[in-house]
Amino acid sequence: MKKLLFFLITSFLLNLTVDAQAWRMRRYEAIIGIGTTHYFGDIGGWSKDENLLGLKDIDFTEVRPSIYFGFRYKLYQNLALKLNLTYGYLHGDDADNANSTRNFKFYTSIFEPSIQVEYAFIKEKEAMSYLMMKGRGMSQFHPSISVYGFLGLGGAFFNITKKENLENVDLEYTPAALVVPVGFGLKFGLNTNWSVGFDLGGRFTTSDYIDGYTSEYSESKDVYFFGVFCMMYKIRTGSNGLPIFK
Repeated sequence: MKKLLFFLITSFLLNLTVDAQAWRMRRYEAIIGIGTTHYFGDIGGWSKDENLLGLKDIDFTEVRPSIYFGFRYKLYQNLALKLNLTYGYLHGDDADNANSTRNFKFYTSIFEPSIQVEYAFIKEKEAMSYLMMKGRGMSQFHPSISVYGFLGLGGAFFNITKKENLENVDLEYTPAALVVPVGFGLKFGLNTNWSVGFDLGGRFTTSDYIDGYTSEYSESKDVYFFGVFCMMYKIRTGSNGLPIFK
């Protein structure tokens, strides 16, 4: 009985100690995802007088697809840096909106590289009972959910296709802008290597020409959102702190 009690207490303390350091063994994550885009700018949408909190500007018929690649590095257990590469399409249309008689329409392909800092409000728990106790009767995996917020800086490089009456509007602009990504995300562990997740973030830009048009009544720059469903693979960390790709 004493040996069994000693074993249980020792195992419990060992798991607590190892769990506190587990994140160091897999500090790197490769990420791939698909998602959606949504644009808020000068084409489409409603005026402030007709639009409670901007909710009427959310039009799911203008949602377009995106693809995503990323690479995450954990600085600490609840703090990480992430490199993002996102390519997607934006769309706006005056039809059935405040400026329907103007009849502007556009498509924009956009490429966004960015770096962001993530802070986990709910930390990811590593399944170290599986990693350290395998073969000793404790090989089960314990999934966990992590929730984080992020803030970053990046660039947007875009190519505009003007449609309908917008084809007659000729404005000079630079097809690039700085962007500030802000949002939140969550992760759910499937096993010790794989996780799934979702990120939703707004992109506040320095350009008012991502749709190929700017209005004299415009009071802000163009904004767009990415929503991304992603798969994440944890990469083992070597003793030198570098990722092991074997």
